[in-house]
Amino acid sequence: MLIVMAVGGCMIHSCKNKHADHPEDLIAPKAAVSVTKPIHGSIETRLTLNGKTVLYKKNQEPAPISGYITAVHIQFGENVETGQVLFEIETPENRALEQSGTEKANIGEFGKVKVRATTPGIVSEPLLFGKGAFVSEGSVLCTIADINDLLVRVNVPFEYHDIIQPGSQCRLRLPDHTEHAGTVISVRPFIEESSQTQEVLVKPAGNPTWPENMNLTVSFLKDNSTGSLLLTRKALLTNETQDEFWVMKVLNDSIAVKIPVETGMMNDSLVEIISNGLDTTNTIILEGGYGLEDSSLITIVR
Repeated sequence: MLIVMAVGGCMIHSCKNKHADHPEDLIAPKAAVSVTKPIHGSIETRLTLNGKTVLYKKNQEPAPISGYITAVHIQFGENVETGQVLFEIETPENRALEQSGTEKANIGEFGKVKVRATTPGIVSEPLLFGKGAFVSEGSVLCTIADINDLLVRVNVPFEYHDIIQPGSQCRLRLPDHTEHAGTVISVRPFIEESSQTQEVLVKPAGNPTWPENMNLTVSFLKDNSTGSLLLTRKALLTNETQDEFWVMKVLNDSIAVKIPVETGMMNDSLVEIISNGLDTTNTIILEGGYGLEDSSLITIVR
C-alpha cells in the first residue's frame, strides 16, 4: 500500500514539474479584436457654432397723412410687390364733408390716399391697424421684409476672429439635416459685453426662402492638411489626462505591441499621425485594444 502511494505521489510531482518546465504548453487566453490600417489623405478641423436666420432689410411703410383707414388689402405673412396697394386712408375733413351731405361728385377723390408698397417682400409683422382705425401721419402701417436678403446671424467668440473674416466660406446645417454653403459678408466691429462675442452675418448661397428665426449650425474651417498619415480615431488610445497617445500594432496577426504616437489634427472621425514608426502597411487594432498589455496575444475577428 505504501509503495502504491509513493508511486502515485511521484507521478503527480512529475506532472507538475512537466507543466512548470514547459509553460508554452499552457493555453494563454487571446483577446478578440478588429483591425484597420492607416491611410494617406486630407484632414480638416472645423469650428461649429449656433446661428439663426434673420431678415435684415425691413422697410416700414408709414401713413402719408392723418386719417381713417377705409380699406386694408394685405395680411401678415403675405408677399407683396412694389406699387401694390396696401391701405386706403381718408382724411377727417373728407369724412366730415361726406357726413354733412355734400354730394360725392363735388368731392371726388380729394382727401383719399392709397398707400402703396415701396419695396417687394413679405409682411413680416402683424398689422397694428385695421379698417376704421384712425392713424396719425407718419404712423407705421406695416413692415415689409426683403425675402431675397435672408442672412444667418452667428455670435463668434473673439478668440476665433482670425479665421472668420468677410469672404470666409462656411457650411450651414439646417434642422432637416441638409447642408448648404454660405459666405461671411460682415463681421460687426463691436463685442457683446456679457458673452464677449462678435456678431457675424452669413449669406446663404442661392438666396433660399427659409423662414426667419430658424435655428441652425454654422461650421467654419479652422485648419486643414493634405497628404497626411491618417488613422481612424477609434483606434487611438490615451491615458486619463490625455497627454499620452498610443496605438496597438499587430505583429504576425497574433501579437499586439504598444506603439507611442504623436498626433496632429483631429476631427470626429480621423486623427493625423505626425510621428515616425507607422505607415500604411501596418495593421492597427480598431476595437478591443483598450486595456491590452504590450505583447498581448490576440485573435483577429475578420
